[in-house]
Amino acid sequence: MHFMKKVLVLFFVLLSTFLKAQQDPQFSLNMFNIYSVNPAFSGSYDQFNALAIRRSQWAGFGPGAPVTQHVSVEAPVYFLHGGAGVSLLNDKIGNEYTRGVSLSYAYQTKLTKKSELGVGLSLGFMDVGFEGQWITPSNNSGADDPSVPAIGENDIVPDLGLGLYYRMKELYVGYSVTHLNQATAVYGNNDDTDFEFKKHHYFTMGWMHEISSELVMRPSMFVKTDQVSTQIDFNINVMYADHLWGGVTYRLDDAVVLITGYNINENLKFGYAYDITTSDLKSESSGSHEILLRYSFKMRPPGKMPTHYRNIRYN
Repeated sequence: MHFMKKVLVLFFVLLSTFLKAQQDPQFSLNMFNIYSVNPAFSGSYDQFNALAIRRSQWAGFGPGAPVTQHVSVEAPVYFLHGGAGVSLLNDKIGNEYTRGVSLSYAYQTKLTKKSELGVGLSLGFMDVGFEGQWITPSNNSGADDPSVPAIGENDIVPDLGLGLYYRMKELYVGYSVTHLNQATAVYGNNDDTDFEFKKHHYFTMGWMHEISSELVMRPSMFVKTDQVSTQIDFNINVMYADHLWGGVTYRLDDAVVLITGYNINENLKFGYAYDITTSDLKSESSGSHEILLRYSFKMRPPGKMPTHYRNIRYN
Protein backbone atom coordinates (compact mmCIF):
# COMPACT_ATOMS: atom_id res chain seq x y z
CA MET A 1 0.00 0.00 0.00
CA HIS A 2 2.88 2.42 0.77
CA PHE A 3 4.44 1.77 -2.66
CA MET A 4 1.08 2.31 -4.35
CA LYS A 5 0.64 5.68 -2.64
CA LYS A 6 4.09 6.87 -3.72
CA VAL A 7 3.49 5.91 -7.35
CA LEU A 8 0.09 7.62 -7.48
CA VAL A 9 1.32 10.82 -5.87
CA LEU A 10 4.28 10.99 -8.25
CA PHE A 11 2.00 10.44 -11.25
CA PHE A 12 -0.31 13.31 -10.42
CA VAL A 13 2.49 15.65 -9.41
CA LEU A 14 4.10 15.15 -12.83
CA LEU A 15 0.80 16.08 -14.48
CA SER A 16 0.75 19.45 -12.77
CA THR A 17 2.17 22.57 -14.42
CA PHE A 18 0.09 25.12 -12.45
CA LEU A 19 -0.65 27.37 -15.43
CA LYS A 20 -4.41 27.79 -15.13
CA ALA A 21 -6.97 27.55 -12.34
CA GLN A 22 -9.28 24.55 -12.35
CA GLN A 23 -12.96 24.98 -13.15
CA ASP A 24 -14.56 22.51 -10.74
CA PRO A 25 -15.19 23.92 -7.25
CA GLN A 26 -12.94 22.98 -4.37
CA PHE A 27 -14.16 21.17 -1.23
CA SER A 28 -12.17 20.49 1.93
CA LEU A 29 -14.63 17.92 3.30
CA ASN A 30 -14.14 15.85 0.14
CA MET A 31 -13.73 12.58 2.08
CA PHE A 32 -17.45 12.84 2.94
CA ASN A 33 -18.46 14.04 -0.51
CA ILE A 34 -17.04 11.51 -2.97
CA TYR A 35 -20.36 11.15 -4.81
CA SER A 36 -20.18 14.78 -6.04
CA VAL A 37 -17.26 13.84 -8.33
CA ASN A 38 -17.71 10.07 -8.74
CA PRO A 39 -21.09 8.59 -9.79
CA ALA A 40 -19.78 5.05 -9.11
CA PHE A 41 -20.06 5.74 -5.38
CA SER A 42 -23.87 5.61 -5.37
CA GLY A 43 -25.25 2.48 -3.74
CA SER A 44 -21.85 1.27 -2.51
CA TYR A 45 -22.68 1.00 1.18
CA ASP A 46 -26.32 -0.13 1.41
CA GLN A 47 -27.12 3.33 2.71
CA PHE A 48 -29.31 6.30 1.84
CA ASN A 49 -27.36 9.58 1.94
CA ALA A 50 -28.68 13.14 1.66
CA LEU A 51 -25.92 15.75 1.87
CA ALA A 52 -25.64 19.54 1.78
CA ILE A 53 -22.41 21.59 1.73
CA ARG A 54 -21.79 25.31 1.70
CA ARG A 55 -18.29 26.72 1.13
CA SER A 56 -17.22 30.37 1.41
CA GLN A 57 -13.72 30.68 0.01
CA TRP A 58 -11.08 33.35 0.68
CA ALA A 59 -12.85 35.25 3.44
CA GLY A 60 -11.66 38.85 3.49
CA PHE A 61 -11.87 39.39 -0.25
CA GLY A 62 -15.35 40.85 0.15
CA PRO A 63 -18.06 40.59 -2.54
CA GLY A 64 -17.02 38.44 -5.46
CA ALA A 65 -15.13 35.77 -3.52
CA PRO A 66 -16.05 32.19 -4.52
CA VAL A 67 -19.17 30.75 -2.86
CA THR A 68 -20.33 27.20 -3.53
CA GLN A 69 -23.40 25.19 -2.54
CA HIS A 70 -23.80 21.50 -3.26
CA VAL A 71 -26.75 19.19 -2.52
CA SER A 72 -26.94 15.50 -3.36
CA VAL A 73 -29.03 12.41 -2.67
CA GLU A 74 -27.88 8.88 -3.48
CA ALA A 75 -29.00 5.39 -2.45
CA PRO A 76 -29.01 1.74 -3.52
CA VAL A 77 -31.61 0.63 -6.07
CA TYR A 78 -31.52 -3.12 -5.64
CA PHE A 79 -33.69 -4.14 -8.60
CA LEU A 80 -31.20 -2.28 -10.82
CA HIS A 81 -28.25 -4.08 -9.18
CA GLY A 82 -26.66 -0.82 -8.15
CA GLY A 83 -27.39 2.70 -6.99
CA ALA A 84 -28.76 5.99 -8.29
CA GLY A 85 -28.59 9.60 -7.27
CA VAL A 86 -29.06 13.25 -8.10
CA SER A 87 -26.61 16.12 -7.59
CA LEU A 88 -27.15 19.91 -7.62
CA LEU A 89 -24.39 22.52 -7.74
CA ASN A 90 -24.31 26.31 -7.51
CA ASP A 91 -20.88 27.94 -7.82
CA LYS A 92 -20.36 31.69 -8.12
CA ILE A 93 -17.21 33.80 -8.53
CA GLY A 94 -17.72 37.51 -8.97
CA ASN A 95 -20.57 38.04 -11.42
CA GLU A 96 -20.16 34.68 -13.17
CA TYR A 97 -21.95 31.56 -12.02
CA THR A 98 -21.95 27.87 -12.85
CA ARG A 99 -24.98 25.78 -11.95
CA GLY A 100 -25.37 22.09 -12.57
CA VAL A 101 -27.80 19.24 -12.15
CA SER A 102 -27.02 15.59 -12.89
CA LEU A 103 -28.55 12.16 -12.51
CA SER A 104 -26.41 9.08 -12.05
CA TYR A 105 -26.52 5.30 -12.05
CA ALA A 106 -23.85 2.91 -10.78
CA TYR A 107 -23.69 -0.82 -11.36
CA GLN A 108 -22.31 -2.58 -8.25
CA THR A 109 -20.74 -6.02 -8.51
CA LYS A 110 -18.86 -8.21 -6.03
CA LEU A 111 -15.34 -9.15 -7.08
CA THR A 112 -14.69 -11.35 -4.05
CA LYS A 113 -16.47 -12.03 -0.77
CA LYS A 114 -14.73 -9.01 0.71
CA SER A 115 -14.58 -6.55 -2.17
CA GLU A 116 -16.95 -4.75 -4.52
CA LEU A 117 -16.59 -2.62 -7.64
CA GLY A 118 -18.92 0.13 -8.81
CA VAL A 119 -19.03 1.50 -12.36
CA GLY A 120 -21.02 4.71 -12.65
CA LEU A 121 -22.27 7.17 -15.24
CA SER A 122 -23.73 10.64 -14.71
CA LEU A 123 -25.69 12.73 -17.19
CA GLY A 124 -26.88 16.28 -16.66
CA PHE A 125 -26.66 19.92 -17.66
CA MET A 126 -24.43 22.87 -16.79
CA ASP A 127 -25.74 26.44 -16.82
CA VAL A 128 -23.02 29.11 -17.18
CA GLY A 129 -23.89 32.79 -17.08
CA PHE A 130 -23.48 36.32 -15.82
CA GLU A 131 -25.72 38.07 -13.29
CA GLY A 132 -25.63 41.41 -11.54
CA GLN A 133 -23.95 44.61 -12.67
CA TRP A 134 -20.20 44.49 -13.25
CA ILE A 135 -18.39 47.38 -11.54
CA THR A 136 -14.75 48.34 -12.14
CA PRO A 137 -12.35 49.02 -9.25
CA SER A 138 -12.87 52.75 -9.99
CA ASN A 139 -16.63 52.26 -9.45
CA ASN A 140 -17.56 52.55 -13.12
CA SER A 141 -20.12 50.32 -14.80
CA GLY A 142 -19.01 47.80 -17.39
CA ALA A 143 -22.25 48.08 -19.33
CA ASP A 144 -20.58 49.91 -22.20
CA ASP A 145 -17.76 47.41 -22.53
CA PRO A 146 -18.63 44.91 -25.30
CA SER A 147 -16.38 42.29 -23.68
CA VAL A 148 -18.55 42.27 -20.52
CA PRO A 149 -21.65 40.03 -20.88
CA ALA A 150 -25.02 41.66 -20.37
CA ILE A 151 -26.99 40.91 -17.22
CA GLY A 152 -28.85 37.63 -17.55
CA GLU A 153 -26.71 36.21 -20.37
CA ASN A 154 -26.18 32.46 -20.08
CA ASP A 155 -25.94 29.16 -21.93
CA ILE A 156 -26.92 25.61 -20.94
CA VAL A 157 -24.91 22.64 -22.18
CA PRO A 158 -25.02 18.85 -21.57
CA ASP A 159 -22.54 17.30 -19.15
CA LEU A 160 -21.26 13.74 -18.82
CA GLY A 161 -19.25 11.99 -16.11
CA LEU A 162 -17.81 8.51 -15.54
CA GLY A 163 -16.32 6.76 -12.51
CA LEU A 164 -15.00 3.60 -10.86
CA TYR A 165 -15.20 2.88 -7.13
CA TYR A 166 -13.56 -0.14 -5.47
CA ARG A 167 -14.09 -0.92 -1.82
CA MET A 168 -13.27 -3.43 0.85
CA LYS A 169 -14.23 -3.32 4.53
CA GLU A 170 -11.23 -1.17 5.48
CA LEU A 171 -10.17 0.38 2.15
CA TYR A 172 -11.64 2.34 -0.76
CA VAL A 173 -10.12 3.53 -4.05
CA GLY A 174 -11.90 5.64 -6.66
CA TYR A 175 -11.19 7.15 -10.05
CA SER A 176 -13.51 9.40 -12.05
CA VAL A 177 -13.70 11.96 -14.85
CA THR A 178 -16.07 14.93 -14.94
CA HIS A 179 -17.05 16.92 -18.07
CA LEU A 180 -16.15 13.96 -20.22
CA ASN A 181 -17.80 15.52 -23.29
CA GLN A 182 -15.95 18.87 -22.81
CA ALA A 183 -18.94 20.98 -23.84
CA THR A 184 -18.55 24.67 -24.70
CA ALA A 185 -21.01 27.28 -23.42
CA VAL A 186 -21.34 30.43 -25.55
CA TYR A 187 -22.94 33.60 -24.19
CA GLY A 188 -22.43 37.35 -24.09
CA ASN A 189 -23.58 40.50 -25.87
CA ASN A 190 -22.50 39.15 -29.23
CA ASP A 191 -22.12 35.48 -28.30
CA ASP A 192 -18.40 36.15 -27.99
CA THR A 193 -17.87 34.69 -24.53
CA ASP A 194 -16.82 31.03 -24.65
CA PHE A 195 -16.59 28.81 -21.58
CA GLU A 196 -15.11 25.42 -22.46
CA PHE A 197 -15.49 22.76 -19.78
CA LYS A 198 -12.26 20.82 -19.35
CA LYS A 199 -12.11 17.20 -18.26
CA HIS A 200 -11.19 16.87 -14.59
CA HIS A 201 -9.68 13.62 -13.31
CA TYR A 202 -10.17 12.58 -9.69
CA PHE A 203 -8.42 9.97 -7.59
CA THR A 204 -9.61 9.15 -4.07
CA MET A 205 -8.28 6.67 -1.56
CA GLY A 206 -8.84 6.03 2.14
CA TRP A 207 -8.48 3.34 4.73
CA MET A 208 -9.26 2.67 8.38
CA HIS A 209 -6.98 1.81 11.29
CA GLU A 210 -8.57 0.94 14.65
CA ILE A 211 -6.36 2.24 17.44
CA SER A 212 -8.70 1.08 20.22
CA SER A 213 -12.34 0.15 20.68
CA GLU A 214 -13.26 3.87 20.87
CA LEU A 215 -10.57 5.48 18.71
CA VAL A 216 -10.36 4.99 14.93
CA MET A 217 -7.94 6.72 12.55
CA ARG A 218 -8.89 7.24 8.90
CA PRO A 219 -6.19 8.59 6.57
CA SER A 220 -7.26 9.57 3.05
CA MET A 221 -5.96 11.19 -0.12
CA PHE A 222 -7.80 13.29 -2.69
CA VAL A 223 -6.32 14.28 -6.05
CA LYS A 224 -7.91 16.53 -8.67
CA THR A 225 -6.31 17.50 -11.98
CA ASP A 226 -7.36 18.98 -15.31
CA GLN A 227 -3.90 18.00 -16.66
CA VAL A 228 -2.88 21.65 -16.35
CA SER A 229 -3.07 22.22 -12.59
CA THR A 230 -3.34 19.70 -9.78
CA GLN A 231 -4.77 19.72 -6.26
CA ILE A 232 -3.53 17.07 -3.81
CA ASP A 233 -4.99 16.71 -0.31
CA PHE A 234 -3.50 14.48 2.38
CA ASN A 235 -5.88 14.01 5.31
CA ILE A 236 -5.95 12.28 8.69
CA ASN A 237 -9.22 12.12 10.60
CA VAL A 238 -9.71 10.51 13.99
CA MET A 239 -13.09 9.49 15.40
CA TYR A 240 -13.77 9.07 19.10
CA ALA A 241 -16.61 6.88 20.41
CA ASP A 242 -18.49 7.02 17.07
CA HIS A 243 -19.60 10.60 17.77
CA LEU A 244 -16.83 13.19 17.86
CA TRP A 245 -14.30 13.46 15.04
CA GLY A 246 -11.62 15.81 13.83
CA GLY A 247 -8.46 15.98 11.80
CA VAL A 248 -6.17 17.94 9.57
CA THR A 249 -5.58 18.16 5.81
CA TYR A 250 -2.49 19.41 4.02
CA ARG A 251 -3.22 20.71 0.53
CA LEU A 252 -0.02 21.06 -1.44
CA ASP A 253 1.02 24.67 -2.09
CA ASP A 254 -2.35 26.00 -0.94
CA ALA A 255 -3.61 25.44 2.61
CA VAL A 256 -3.66 23.61 5.90
CA VAL A 257 -7.22 22.61 6.77
CA LEU A 258 -8.58 22.04 10.27
CA ILE A 259 -11.59 19.71 10.34
CA THR A 260 -14.04 18.90 13.11
CA GLY A 261 -17.48 17.36 13.36
CA TYR A 262 -20.06 15.66 15.48
CA ASN A 263 -22.47 12.83 14.79
CA ILE A 264 -25.61 14.30 16.33
CA ASN A 265 -27.31 10.92 16.30
CA GLU A 266 -27.10 7.67 14.36
CA ASN A 267 -28.40 9.34 11.19
CA LEU A 268 -27.41 13.01 11.32
CA LYS A 269 -23.86 14.33 10.91
CA PHE A 270 -22.45 17.87 11.12
CA GLY A 271 -18.99 18.86 9.85
CA TYR A 272 -16.91 22.03 9.63
CA ALA A 273 -13.62 22.83 7.88
CA TYR A 274 -11.45 25.92 8.12
CA ASP A 275 -8.75 26.48 5.50
CA ILE A 276 -5.64 28.34 6.62
CA THR A 277 -4.23 29.77 3.40
CA THR A 278 -0.51 29.13 2.83
CA SER A 279 -0.25 30.28 -0.80
CA ASP A 280 0.51 33.82 -1.98
CA LEU A 281 -3.12 34.71 -1.22
CA LYS A 282 -2.49 34.47 2.54
CA SER A 283 -1.82 38.20 2.78
CA GLU A 284 -5.31 38.96 1.38
CA SER A 285 -7.39 36.04 2.63
CA SER A 286 -8.37 35.21 6.19
CA GLY A 287 -9.14 31.63 5.20
CA SER A 288 -12.08 29.64 3.88
CA HIS A 289 -15.07 28.18 5.70
CA GLU A 290 -17.04 25.05 4.83
CA ILE A 291 -19.97 23.41 6.59
CA LEU A 292 -21.58 20.04 5.92
CA LEU A 293 -24.84 18.44 7.00
CA ARG A 294 -25.69 14.86 6.10
CA TYR A 295 -28.65 12.64 6.85
CA SER A 296 -28.14 8.90 6.36
CA PHE A 297 -29.77 5.62 7.23
CA LYS A 298 -28.99 2.00 6.53
CA MET A 299 -30.82 0.07 3.84
CA ARG A 300 -30.98 -3.69 3.50
CA PRO A 301 -31.20 -5.75 0.30
CA PRO A 302 -34.25 -8.02 0.14
CA GLY A 303 -33.58 -11.27 1.97
CA LYS A 304 -30.30 -10.09 3.54
CA MET A 305 -29.83 -10.26 7.29
CA PRO A 306 -28.62 -6.98 8.88
CA THR A 307 -24.93 -6.69 9.72
CA HIS A 308 -23.07 -4.27 11.96
CA TYR A 309 -19.53 -3.08 11.37
CA ARG A 310 -17.60 0.16 11.24
CA ASN A 311 -17.81 1.92 7.88
CA ILE A 312 -14.65 3.36 6.38
CA ARG A 313 -16.72 6.21 4.92
CA TYR A 314 -17.56 7.45 8.45
CA ASN A 315 -21.25 6.62 7.92
